Amino acid sequence: MTFKFAAIAAGCVLAPQLAAAQAGPTWIEAPSAADMAAAYPAKAKAAGVGGTVELSCTINREGRPRSCGVLKEPPGNYAFGTAARRVAEKLRANEANLRNQDVMIPVTFNPEVLKGDGVTITKPAWVAMPGIQDFQATFPKTANGVNSVRVVLACTVQTDGGLGDCAVDSEEPPGQGYGQGALALAFKFRVGPWSQDGQPTLGAKLKLPIRYALTQAAGKN
Repeated sequence: MTFKFAAIAAGCVLAPQLAAAQAGPTWIEAPSAADMAAAYPAKAKAAGVGGTVELSCTINREGRPRSCGVLKEPPGNYAFGTAARRVAEKLRANEANLRNQDVMIPVTFNPEVLKGDGVTITKPAWVAMPGIQDFQATFPKTANGVNSVRVVLACTVQTDGGLGDCAVDSEEPPGQGYGQGALALAFKFRVGPWSQDGQPTLGAKLKLPIRYALTQAAGKN
């Protein structure tokens, strides 16, 4: 019996598809967690309140956002918009074709950043992922009748955007080598310095889901 192999990481089969699905600029410089903590509005800090801001900015010749206007800043009356404009100046875009273009920039103020021990991000902007051949090479070769596998890795984003300190957070089915196979791929993942929902990623924690699917190839037995 012949099977087709598919590997899905972070919701997509192949890295190019994932990159294409991620909207917005590719940021090559971004505010740090310390920058976010320093800019955190005093009133919101005292209340332990988080906020989200949506900015509309023009990218200048150096790739920096400038002339930013605040479109949304819930919850109101905490000055999150003013703080977001300040930290957005530390962003720098990679794409030359964005010069003098208006872009939407999300900024999230997460109270976790005030603790200094790393935020947890759920929407990383991937800039590199393993290819399908890498997934195939680390998939256990033993025929055991398993057609669907799901592994979740818990990792920390390193200074170069790579994933480190990874451990198997969950593995289904357990005890058959799928978690170790996924761990062998972790070094091939890399995230940008700014998440899709506007948080610094360096030093942050994240959960990386990887799913393997085996389906019987049509007309094969």
